[in-house]
Parts: sequence; C-alpha cells; structure tokens
Amino acid sequence: MISVVVLLIISGLLIYLRYFASNIRSSRVVFFNVGQGDSALIDFGNGQKMLVDCGPDRKILSKLGQYLPFYDRTIDYLLISHPDLDHYGGCVDVLRRYDIKNIIENGVVKNTDPFFQVWDKYRHDEGAHLQTISGAQTKHFGSSTLEFLSPDPNLNMPAKDREGNNLSIVFRLIQGDKTILFVGDAEVPLESALVQKYCVTSSTCPALRADYLKVGHHGSDSSSSDGMLSVVAPSVAIISVGKNTFGHPSFRVMKHLERIGADIWRTDEKNDIIIGD
Repeated sequence: MISVVVLLIISGLLIYLRYFASNIRSSRVVFFNVGQGDSALIDFGNGQKMLVDCGPDRKILSKLGQYLPFYDRTIDYLLISHPDLDHYGGCVDVLRRYDIKNIIENGVVKNTDPFFQVWDKYRHDEGAHLQTISGAQTKHFGSSTLEFLSPDPNLNMPAKDREGNNLSIVFRLIQGDKTILFVGDAEVPLESALVQKYCVTSSTCPALRADYLKVGHHGSDSSSSDGMLSVVAPSVAIISVGKNTFGHPSFRVMKHLERIGADIWRTDEKNDIIIGD
C-alpha cells in the first residue's frame, strides 16, 4: 500500500512538472558553446521550444541536458539554417534522443553527401512535420514572432550567389521588448540583397533592426559588411565560434562591430550566452 501511494505521488509530480511547470517558464534564448559551430535554444515561454541548428557533433546533447528537465524529451521545432556540418552535424543525435514535432529547413538537398543521406533517412523516419522556408513569411509562437526573411526568390541576388551560405535561413525573433536577428552563415551578397529589399535608407530599416545580432558565419570576413551592420545596429553582437583554422572571427569584423558600438559576446570566451530570464 505504501509503495502504491509513493508511486502515485511520484507520478503526480512528474505530470505536474511535464504539463504545468513547463508552461510557466519565462521566454529566453540560449546560444550554446558547441565549439566551431552554431546552436541556440529558443524557449517561447508557453511550453514550446525551438532548437536552431545543432552544432557540429553530439556535444549538443550535453548542452540540451543542462537546460532541459531530464523528463522533457520533446522539441517542438528543429530549425536548420542550412545543411553544413557545423550547423547540422549534431542533428541526427538530437533525433535519436528527442521527439521532434516539426523540422524547418531551407530546402537544399545534398544527394552526394554521405552525412546528408543519413540525416535524410532519420528526418523522414522521425515522422516530424517538414517545413521549407521559400519566401518571406511571419510565424507566431505563443507571444513570440518569427519574421523569416530568407531564403526568398524575390531577393535581388545574382544567380551565381544563390547557393551555399547565401541560402541560409535568416529570421528575426521578436520576444517581448527584445529582438534578435539570426543570419546563419549569410555572406555579403545575401546581406546586400536584404538591405536593398528592406531598407529605405541606411538609417531607416525597421525590418532588419535588432537589439542582438547572431553574427554571420562565425565572424568570417565574408560576412558582416558595413552596410548590413549599420542598418541592424545591434547593441550586442553574438559570435558563435570555437578553436579553428579559418581565422574566425576576423579582425575586420571585430573592428566593424566596435565601430558601431556593439558589445561583443563570444561563446569561446563566455561559454553559453543566455538572453532573457
């Protein structure tokens, strides 16, 4: 009889934690220190969450374990900015451990890439709802808003540049009184196309303005042009970077960020970066 009572108490506590406590979590964004790669967890504050990229390897599992309760094995949305290993290399491991309800992608297929073939099998076996971003659109998640800006066939970008990093999913998260711009590995051609479409003048660009900027391509010299940084005008620039041989972040980008007065937060220096409660 005592065992039954204890079991009922434990079951009730788990149900409370799973269905009630999770729904009163405050909204926040955590940029994970996953080494040379990208990954961030968005908590929408209504019990739903989105994982943006998975870093290069299974290190993402230990990061998720730090920030999610042990009983929570559900991720509502998995967004992959683009299929480069430093962004989706850990996604297969995430699918193995977590129940993924929705997968958001940019539509790029790499049929000759052995890892993509593995990923393709797992994502279809998962049974998640697959969504492809193929134009500017707005989605609402609880009290948060995601404004998707790219990929977009209506952007004025040369055909030769419509590949690879320039097909990254770019979106702006509006969460309470803060805005965060995620740009994946967007390079200068995509940045220029976004500025051309959304900015009336270099000083008037509400569609790209953000308090926080997830700096493009780990601070690579191929991204973060003066034109882009001046219209985004972030108070804080977040660089997801680890030990690398590419020279990330570049000296030029660091100087550009300093010039616009942005505080620079690097995951290789600050570890995980938390925005919100």
